[in-house]
Formats: sequence, structure tokens, C-alpha cells
Amino acid sequence: MNYLKEINGFMRWLETSPLKPTTQALWLQLMDINNGCSWREWFTVSNTTLVARLNVSEKTVLEHRKILVETGRIEYIPQGKRAGRYRIISLENVASPVPEKPKEEKTTRQEDKPMNPFEFFESRFGGTLSPINAQKIGQFIDDHGEEKVIEVMKEAVEKNKKSIGWVSAVLYNPINKGGKQDAKGNAGRSVSKNEGKSKVTPIFGTGRLRRNV
Repeated sequence: MNYLKEINGFMRWLETSPLKPTTQALWLQLMDINNGCSWREWFTVSNTTLVARLNVSEKTVLEHRKILVETGRIEYIPQGKRAGRYRIISLENVASPVPEKPKEEKTTRQEDKPMNPFEFFESRFGGTLSPINAQKIGQFIDDHGEEKVIEVMKEAVEKNKKSIGWVSAVLYNPINKGGKQDAKGNAGRSVSKNEGKSKVTPIFGTGRLRRNV
């Protein structure tokens, strides 16, 4: 007798033949006792032992033993004042009920799942979202909203421009899409060396300078 297979068989059998918890406990105790007897076909155990193991009255033991006999889980032969004889009826070869086939769930395509910009980045741009890029995307959302950020990210994927820099350039300077950013973040705008500086032209004969703006 295989202990594990018997336990599994008993649990499957309970699905169609439910028993009270005390009745189940009695069967399990008898299994444990028989295991200690090296799985003898017939073994003896006193009512006193079962009362102590189950922590119930002898009357309760007799009541639930009768249920196990009537349901075909054990056989019992009384021996007068001596301990009765038990035989456990094997459940190892009892067929398990065929499980009901689960209903197929409609598969949702990845394109149909709503994603926020953070998820979109990890899914479509590839790689793990770094703290720096997460901070940048958070700023994009604050400035332009999730819908706009997602729209530009999709455009980046379509044009194979999958970078935070490209997304930033389009969001903050949509005219020159994908333009390079200068050190101050001015996307798509080239800054000449002399830009912002005023020219100074001397006024001859006066000793003064004229500033050309």
C-alpha cells in the first residue's frame, strides 16, 4: 500500500462522497497506525488509542467508525474485550474524476492593452527603465500629458528613433523633430558663437564707442 497514493485517492473520493471532519480524521489516524504496522492487511487498535488520538469520546469513535464501514472505506471485526481488527480498503486504483476543461479566455493582444508611458518605454523601447529616464518621462507627463507622450513615443518606434532624447526633442520643439539638444536643452536650435553678444564700433574723433545691438 502506497501511503501518498492512498491519501490522494481518499481526497479525490471525498469530492463525490463528502464525510464529516471527524470521520476523515478517524480514517487518517487508522492510516497512520497501519503505516506503523508496516501496512498489514489486518491490524488491531483499541478504542482507547483512537479516543486519545482524536481527543473525542468513545461514543464518537464508534459513531464515525460505523460511517467508514458503511461507506466502504474500512472493514472492522470486533474481538470482544480485546482490540478490534481493522482493514483499510485501498483507494490507490480508484479513478480520479476527469477535471472540467477550463473555459478559454480571449487572448488580449499587447497592442490592445492600455499602457502608460513608463510601460510603453519598457515594452517598445527595450531594456529596463532607469531612474533617470523614469524621471524624464515623469516630467514629460507633467508638461504634456500621458496621451501626448504616448503619441510621440509611438512615432519614435515607427521611425526607429527609440530614445528619450528624440522624444524630448519632439515634445519641446515639434518644428524641428529630432533635432540635437544643446547643453541647456534647446532642441533643434543651433547657437552661433556671436549670438547674444553686441558689437562695439569706435566713433572716430570723439573718443567714444558706439554699441551696435
